[in-house]
Amino acid sequence: MLFNSFAFAVFLPLVFALYWAVFNKNLLWRNLFLLVASYVFYGWWDWRFLSLLAISSLMDYLVGIKIGKINEQEETSATKRSKKRWLWLSMAINIGILGFFKYCNFFVDSFISLFASFGITLPAFTLQIILPVGISFYTFQTMSYTIDIYKRKMKPTNDWVQFFAFVSFFPLLVAGPIERAANLLPQFETLKKPNYNRFRDGMLQIAWGFFKKLMLADRLAVFVDSSFGNMANANGLPMLLGVIFFAFQLYLDFSAYSNIAIGTAKLFGFDAMTNFKRPYLSSSFGNFWKRWHISLSSWFQDYVYIPLGGNRKGKRRTVINVLIVFAVSGLWHGASWNFVIWGTLNALFMILLDPLLSLTKNKLTEKDNTFIRVLKSVLITACWAFSLSFFRAKGFDAAIDCIRNLGFANSAEIINFGLNAVELKLSFLLLAILLLQEILWENKSEKISTIFYKTPAIFRWTFYIVLVLSIVYFGQYGGENENAFIYFQF
Repeated sequence: MLFNSFAFAVFLPLVFALYWAVFNKNLLWRNLFLLVASYVFYGWWDWRFLSLLAISSLMDYLVGIKIGKINEQEETSATKRSKKRWLWLSMAINIGILGFFKYCNFFVDSFISLFASFGITLPAFTLQIILPVGISFYTFQTMSYTIDIYKRKMKPTNDWVQFFAFVSFFPLLVAGPIERAANLLPQFETLKKPNYNRFRDGMLQIAWGFFKKLMLADRLAVFVDSSFGNMANANGLPMLLGVIFFAFQLYLDFSAYSNIAIGTAKLFGFDAMTNFKRPYLSSSFGNFWKRWHISLSSWFQDYVYIPLGGNRKGKRRTVINVLIVFAVSGLWHGASWNFVIWGTLNALFMILLDPLLSLTKNKLTEKDNTFIRVLKSVLITACWAFSLSFFRAKGFDAAIDCIRNLGFANSAEIINFGLNAVELKLSFLLLAILLLQEILWENKSEKISTIFYKTPAIFRWTFYIVLVLSIVYFGQYGGENENAFIYFQF
């Protein structure tokens, strides 16, 4: 079920009303209701894949209890081995399911291509495998639960309803944020009461998410789809603009989903982690990845980078670890070498350019610092947009064609790629407003929010109404499938 669908517009108010009006006295029944609602939400797309969600939940629930019991025993070499076997069982099943559905054909094709490069022809075959929506997200969420119990960072829950509801919680199920059990799971242990301020904040986040999605991301998508789909004619500025627009489309689309997800969770009394913190205002690539898709970046840091040794084993090992993490992160995004190249490029940016960006510290006036900060942000965003050529293009050859086409020629032809002159001007205006909003909110978001909520009610409600009406009347609509969120495919 898509957030921007009629089905969800009916589903959310109905679940909200039942949650607060009917299931308001008994914690068990309330969690069970959320569990059923979440399974309806996920099964709306394809009910057959509910079995995968249930298997993953059941397996990590049982493994978590088993490891928790071992943790209560005296630590010996035997208990360490036993605990490790249970952990490996969890990881093998989780990664096995994810690998089969997401990477089976990719590895088969890569294997055949490798032999073909040596002149050996192997019979080609492809399995008709459908990628379950959200499998990459909920798999990582359940794996982190088991790993944290293994590391004694938390104790397992013995309430299967709470755990199943945590794994399948519908606002976060399909595209995150990838919540840690230590943060979200305890929130299922208390019977929450209605809170007007939380409802207001949640609805405002949802509205802001829809504004970014329908007013900006989907409008930019028209130009991006046209330029990337017609590279033979997208020479010069049309291709350059297509790449830049995609960088903003991707950010707006995914951060919009996160806004809607976090806002929806807040309607039910849950606090989810922030997933984006104005990444295009970053001062380094390391800083960028602390601001972009934070739930995934921190997951790879805690469960891949640090276990590999992090930066504790010398510069050479640190470089290798960074390359491994970004390559794996690229592969997480999709079964394509393009994603691996995209991830590796970002690793190289961090390894090679961050030391240069750090040279401009100190001995600068505040005015100079502001100018240098702007230049850094522009450089980082430009490099990021360049890497996205591999992220967006369908295949390696298409990505190379995209890069070859980049330039400033043929500026008059940009109106031939889906958006007319008025639509283009509106897109640039909205992007400027977005950047201004992000600059104003940088390090001042709480203060501005406090001031806003203290303004007269007529001012606030005028803002709310204008925001909603602008989405309704000026939003870009193209049908449920055409307006699907980009990260649904991962």
